[in-house]
Amino acid sequence: MAINQHLLNELDELVEVGFRGREVTSVETMIDDLDKIEYEADKLGQQINNALFVIEKSMDPIEVMFLYRVIQGVGDVADIAQRVGARLELLLAR
Repeated sequence: MAINQHLLNELDELVEVGFRGREVTSVETMIDDLDKIEYEADKLGQQINNALFVIEKSMDPIEVMFLYRVIQGVGDVADIAQRVGARLELLLAR
């Protein structure tokens, strides 16, 4: 939550200064960090999927389906965050 607030504050400052100066560098660094986090989330999601696959036969099928959907949902959130970062990067390039 604190990271989100920090990012929002940086974006607010970026808008105030007209997408110039040190704020641009700071936001670009955060976008790079976001890409790394998304990559790690993808790797972790795959590891969790593999672990779930190993034990799914011992679980209730409905629970297994639910868990796969939760894992997919978390991955989707990470993907969307990365796309937002990419769009913000396009704004900075202008």
